[in-house]
Amino acid sequence: MNKLTIVTYHFVREIKNSKYPKIKGLEFSAFKRQLDFLENNYKIIDVQKLLDFASSGKNLPENSCLLTFDDGYKDHIEYVLPELLKRKIQGSFFPTFGPIIERDMLDMNCAQFILACCSDYEELVNLLNQLCLGNGIDEKELNNFWDIMDTKEYIAIYGVANRFDPKKTTYIKRLLQYFLPKEVRTKISKILFKKYVGVDVRKFSEELYMSFDDIKKLVDRDMYVGGHGYNHLWMSKENRKNQEKEINLSLEFLKNVGASVKEWIMCYPHGDYNSETLDVLREKNCSIGLTSKSGLNQLNKNNLFELLRFDTNDFPQ
Repeated sequence: MNKLTIVTYHFVREIKNSKYPKIKGLEFSAFKRQLDFLENNYKIIDVQKLLDFASSGKNLPENSCLLTFDDGYKDHIEYVLPELLKRKIQGSFFPTFGPIIERDMLDMNCAQFILACCSDYEELVNLLNQLCLGNGIDEKELNNFWDIMDTKEYIAIYGVANRFDPKKTTYIKRLLQYFLPKEVRTKISKILFKKYVGVDVRKFSEELYMSFDDIKKLVDRDMYVGGHGYNHLWMSKENRKNQEKEINLSLEFLKNVGASVKEWIMCYPHGDYNSETLDVLREKNCSIGLTSKSGLNQLNKNNLFELLRFDTNDFPQ
């Protein structure tokens, strides 16, 4: 009883026919097939049923499944929303609001499209290393992980392959998304983006992310819109004051698009959080937190801020 499967989606588009066929995501045709599978094997629920469990302990239907869409991509309004409306399914959307307001690019998305446009990862690794050195970064600033004398050894340690990426890809992502200091990785990401993608960042942002009106449209069409931060920060790397600022900015945006902030859900950026994050969320009347850890949820009152989510690749497509 009260078992819940949550599925995570990011890019959903006609990838093979797009300008960036190497971007990692889900083909729209595969998305529709996966929805067929989920509808046949699960009860896809509205988010209110999960919130009702959180507030009153009301049981969920058997084989409940919740669909979540992260980061606020234009794909979600162009491809996902019409398909969900056609099937009378509610999706739960968690946009990152900073890029939508400021029309800038998240570091992680810069990295994704750099990788999608680069044909020589060895060249990219070498250029990345040179840019790091050119910005005067030493080992101390990089938490003693940077070995300028033996890059191969460093790649062997930190470029660890996983089920989604080979080691060089992991190495590049880790530097551009996490290990480098925020200001440095943003600067380097923009330099590499210009070289490999060759598109104005603001223009690209307008094509990549939903607009304010797009998100209002989600709310107006009875989709759920929750918090995913303003700048997609690694929350555990921030002090409590910065975490609170990040969450407050997110809540302000939710209010402005007409989404509820009385009982609301936080989807942790990068799946990252700590005890201070949880304290702030509880103070802000948050009811539920979604992680990026994979697994089936057996809901209880003690795990609502650490719910697990499967990736779309965990299900037939």
